Amino acid sequence: MKKITMIVFFTVMVAVLSGCTTANASVEITYPSLSTTLDVQDEEAYRFELEEETIMLDEPETITRDGVAAVSGGASWLYAKVQDGVQGTKTVSYMVAYNRDDEMLSRIEIPENDVTNSTTPTIYSNNQVAKPGAYYTSSRVTRYGYDCAGCNQSDNRGGTAAGIAVGNNEVRQSDGTWQTGVTYEGYYLIATAQDIPFCTVVEVTNHTVSGSGITPGVPFKAIVVDRGGSITGSKTDLFIGSESNPMISMGSKKTFDVQILEMHNRTRVNGVWGCGV
Repeated sequence: MKKITMIVFFTVMVAVLSGCTTANASVEITYPSLSTTLDVQDEEAYRFELEEETIMLDEPETITRDGVAAVSGGASWLYAKVQDGVQGTKTVSYMVAYNRDDEMLSRIEIPENDVTNSTTPTIYSNNQVAKPGAYYTSSRVTRYGYDCAGCNQSDNRGGTAAGIAVGNNEVRQSDGTWQTGVTYEGYYLIATAQDIPFCTVVEVTNHTVSGSGITPGVPFKAIVVDRGGSITGSKTDLFIGSESNPMISMGSKKTFDVQILEMHNRTRVNGVWGCGV
């Protein structure tokens, strides 16, 4: 605030003046005298700053869109992620005024300075090759045993195309020992088309399979160790031990969903073929 101090001194002498002249013809008149002192403390000029605020927009959604970024040699029924979603942002600019005590006086948006980066979705598309995260719906699910028609077997034992030895309710493990059941290193065995490489680990969901530790509707993990003449496209064949004495029931559904979790290489240790899981 402006502070003004004024000191006023008045000395007034009044002489009675009239049209007559007194005996004292010399009259000294002292007129009011004004003495002022001005002390002004100027306020500091306003300070302006440009401020920016970043606002996060909607989270990316996940969508499926056919025909995007098709891969040479990809399978029409195999879907994989082709684009990662990015959450969008909006940057808003403001002109902010402060007084000399750094107290904000005003904050005004500058619309023409706004910058918006729209949210982009995560996109899955078909015509992809097998890789972790890829998925498909098996168009038909069948079952087979070591004693299937046309399968090479002797002494109640046979083998898969990947070299995993199987038998009547038994499977040879990676260390060469035989284990009762229908799993290899804890994974159930499946046959797929060549689009899914040997030793690929998958998770099976949305199914009605039961038996040997599998519960309908509960996801289970399997490993690709076999092929089949009729196993083309997205078809899947599930190993059940023996066709004459199956350990697994398929239930009412003849399809299920498959997602690739891991991909491993075939191994051979002491003459025993296996998967490096």
